[in-house]
Amino acid sequence: MTWKRGLAIFAAGALLLLVGLAVFLAREAERISVTTPPSAEPLARPAALDGPDAPPADPSPSAVHRGIRFTVLRVADPEPPGLYPVKTGLRRVGILLRLEPVEPGAAYSVASIRLRGSDGVRYGWALTNQEPALHTGTLAAGDAVTGWVAFDLPPGVQPAALEYGTAARSEPLLTLP
Repeated sequence: MTWKRGLAIFAAGALLLLVGLAVFLAREAERISVTTPPSAEPLARPAALDGPDAPPADPSPSAVHRGIRFTVLRVADPEPPGLYPVKTGLRRVGILLRLEPVEPGAAYSVASIRLRGSDGVRYGWALTNQEPALHTGTLAAGDAVTGWVAFDLPPGVQPAALEYGTAARSEPLLTLP
């Protein structure tokens, strides 16, 4: 064996080790979860819009994040049963979202949407039993996508806020009604 071949084998092994470590850390962060209180603030209605001549308030919570407007159209708690079973002792909550680009070419991923429960724990997505399901994509100017995302919650925990990010770190998106 030449030293070049040995070095290539060593480099490949080190790369595999690093990939395995990254996967382990991502799964471990999801398993441990973060138990800080919800940090997404309720959306405030400007005082100038109050009074007898004010337009009706929009009942759909909405927020802009990373070039996309996220709007909650409906919350199904619990989500109707379907093809994908819920783990024993949990209930599945479905949230219908509409995504519209504020900046052309904005990308989104259903895997990055997290739900902060009333217990302060961040929950990752589950397979939804409703159609259309929200997937991953990029929104061009004028495009919009609507789809369901689901979360499995323990008894007594209410959906409090949506967050966007990774299992280890996510940013507040919007407070749920």
